[in-house]
Order: sequence, then C-alpha cells, then structure tokens
Amino acid sequence: MAKRILIVDDELSVVELLREGLSEAGFLVDGAYDAAEALVRVKDNLYDAAIVDFALPDMNGVMLHSKIRQLDSDLGDCTLFISGQAQTDESLIYYASEGTQFISKPFVLTDVIEAVRRVVHDA
Repeated sequence: MAKRILIVDDELSVVELLREGLSEAGFLVDGAYDAAEALVRVKDNLYDAAIVDFALPDMNGVMLHSKIRQLDSDLGDCTLFISGQAQTDESLIYYASEGTQFISKPFVLTDVIEAVRRVVHDA
C-alpha cells in the first residue's frame, strides 16, 4: 500500500514540485498552503509523513509540529522540516531534540524523496 505524505508550504511551486516528485516515487500526496489547512487535513486523514515549511504565513513550523504531534503522535515523529531561511541555534536545537530532519531550500528533489523514504521506513 502506498504511503501517504502531507506537504505544507505556502509556495505553490514547492508543493507542486514535491507532489509531482513524490507521486512519481509511488507516494500518495496531499498539499496544504498554510498551517490551518494542514491541521484540517491531519484531523481528516491519516498520513505516514509530513514535510513542513518552517516559515508559514499563519504559524511557524515548530508551532505547527507541536499541534500535529497533539493530533497524531506518529505523524509528529515522521515530520521533516523544509525552509529557505537561515537556521537559528534555537531551530537546530529543536530539530535535534525532536529527532526531525531539516532540508534546506533550494533542495535536490531526489534527496527529499530519499529522506521521506527513510522516515516512513524507520517509523
């Protein structure tokens, strides 16, 4: 059975690129363009992994990750962060403490696909 992935990013081009690449790799993919939409999707669906932009218009990625974890602790464990912003010491400490991965924009699509495969395989 195909694994289901949620992509949360306010950039349409990023969501579409990841959706296309992950779909071609055999994943079922949903996209959300802000945290509110992502939370509705998490409440209504079961996901095997999520890719969350660190800087969303309505909530930062850490806050969204915390809310995702409250709704679905397994999905909280299978979340990857993506961002074009420089990472702060605080964000790097968060990623390490939560055991999440960080992918920097611009990214290589095959690297993201492999990271998702690792996350869903290790879950």
